Amino acid sequence: MNYWQKRQQQLNKQLEKDEEKLKKRLSSYFDTEYRKLDKQIAAYYKQYGMDNVIQYRRLMETLPEEDKRLLMEQMDEFTRKYPEYASLMPVRESIYRLNRLEGLQYSVRVQQLEIGAAENEQITAHLNRNAERGVNAAAESMGFGKNFYANNPDISKLFVNVPWSNGENFSQKIWNNTTKLANYLNSDIAQGIARGDSYERLTRRLRERFSSVSRNDAYRLIYTEGTYVMAEATMQPFTEDFEKYRLSTVGDGKVCSICRGVAREVFNISDRQPGVNFPPLHPWCRCTFTIEVDDWDKWMEDYEKRHGNGQAGKVANRINSDIISSSNTKEDIQVHSVGEINRDIYKCITEDIVTDEVIITENQIQHILDRHPDAYKEVINYLSDIIRDPDFIIEDKHDNTGLVIKKVKLEREYAQMVLRICTSDDNPDYKNSVISCWEISEKRLQNYLRNKRILYKKE
Repeated sequence: MNYWQKRQQQLNKQLEKDEEKLKKRLSSYFDTEYRKLDKQIAAYYKQYGMDNVIQYRRLMETLPEEDKRLLMEQMDEFTRKYPEYASLMPVRESIYRLNRLEGLQYSVRVQQLEIGAAENEQITAHLNRNAERGVNAAAESMGFGKNFYANNPDISKLFVNVPWSNGENFSQKIWNNTTKLANYLNSDIAQGIARGDSYERLTRRLRERFSSVSRNDAYRLIYTEGTYVMAEATMQPFTEDFEKYRLSTVGDGKVCSICRGVAREVFNISDRQPGVNFPPLHPWCRCTFTIEVDDWDKWMEDYEKRHGNGQAGKVANRINSDIISSSNTKEDIQVHSVGEINRDIYKCITEDIVTDEVIITENQIQHILDRHPDAYKEVINYLSDIIRDPDFIIEDKHDNTGLVIKKVKLEREYAQMVLRICTSDDNPDYKNSVISCWEISEKRLQNYLRNKRILYKKE
């Protein structure tokens, strides 16, 4: 697991902690609101009922003036508290034509709008916080430093409350859920009273409805929207310098067939589409992504041409699934140990050396075979000798990397290896890594010695 995958895990753990806290707050809020509804129903049974049953015809009578006044006060309080949602309130003139049942149903609808507004407020704050956390973590992995977007508080608007699913943003989904629950409750109230249900029977039904529908809808939205925001926020800093990604499943043995199928393919970042080939693929999805690069050597060269900040090697190290990997391989990367370095020699590259072991991956072996087939046949067998006893180490353009050269029994006399030293900034699972190797002539070696910085020369 690389640096970036570990950061994703940390981000998701923090996201889940925040979700649990938010769920507890909303659950407590739902309980409080249900008690208000229960109290209102009890008042209706006391005022209009007889023998614990309400006569339906009594609720068809005109709503009393005092109840009209209380309902208008409830509406005014909502508008004062949430002026941005004032348009959702019923037309005031319609209050004067209500009967008692409709007055109760209007009050239920206003209460559900209050719940929807509170949900919107709390979920928006939760998603903004995690969007900022995600985008800054990804920017840091790209070498931009911590809290890179701290001076851009509007960055979260790119990801939060965006209509990514069925043309709706999460705010619209909340209002849809609010309307659905209000309709359910009002239907239950009307049908229960018409059947002659007792107060206990009716409120038991309302409690079940209130608990299951409101909580399930809210929790599903929090979880799924959180996955969307985190995926989009963390992808944002990668869009300039990378082209491809792969879906990454949670890997807990519970991966669904939808995510498992999509995770087999590599997609262009510009073609990502949440719900189709980018997280979340379905409700309750918690997939992430990995960045895929076909040729890291070329990527690092191109990165330096664009930025010229000497960060290419460090960025590649943080994003890569091994020191060097390839998106052409779908199986786990195989690693081979090829020897150990002498730190007294290799400290000329960097003194920050955390391991002696040197490895080469199957991907890099394939890279050598593809790019330098002649070297593969001859040099590959000398890797341990080159590492153990180099003649020269030449400075490389990438961080913590050196060109290791040794004269071996070849027609072209010398073998050159690119060796990347693992430092304390790297993933603790990493080792020093052979990136490439090939043959060079005496003439090329002399050119190096004249024009490049020599870090080490065997005496």
